[in-house]
Formats: sequence, C-alpha cells, structure tokens
Amino acid sequence: MPASQTDGEEAAASLREGLLQRPSARRETIERLRESADALRRELDASKDGAEAAEVAAQHAEGRERAAAAEIQATARTSEMQEQKLRELEDELRYKDGRIKVLEAIAKTITTKKK
Repeated sequence: MPASQTDGEEAAASLREGLLQRPSARRETIERLRESADALRRELDASKDGAEAAEVAAQHAEGRERAAAAEIQATARTSEMQEQKLRELEDELRYKDGRIKVLEAIAKTITTKKK
C-alpha cells in the first residue's frame, strides 16, 4: 500500500474514533433530530392511516347514498303505479255508478208504470 493511502485511512479512522468517543453537542443534536424524524414518520404514518380510513368511510357512505337513491326511485315508481291504478279504479267506479243510476231510473220508470 502506498504511504499516502495508509496515512489517509489512519486519519479517517482516528477522526471517526475521536468523534465517537467524545460526547458533543453535535451528537446530541443529531440524536434529537433522529428522534424528531422518527416522531414525524410515525405522525405521517398515522395521518396516512387516517386518510385511508376516511377514504374507505367516504366510499361506504357513497354506496349507502346510491342505495338510498335507488330505493327512493323504486318507491316513487311504485307510488306512481299505485296512483295510476287508483285513477283507473276511480274511473271504473264513476262509470259503474253512472250505470247504476241509469238502471235505477229504468227500474223506477218500470215500477211506476205497473202501478
């Protein structure tokens, strides 16, 4: 090995050793920053989980809304059909009521002539 490479490696190792052995404000700052970064990661993960849960809840609510809208439409169609049927029955009753009145008039005429 060349002497310059060995000297450089020894200097780097010595510097690393010195930094690791002596407590310093930098090491403490770095540790606090790591802890802050970890806390932020946890907070981000929690926010992400919350957002995913909210998305699932929103999709579920949209599904319930679609089902309710379909039920309302079905109820409206049923109501319209029942109204139409009721109108038809009312028309039929009016027709039959008119026929009954005619028959009553005929019966009254016949019974008065027989007397």
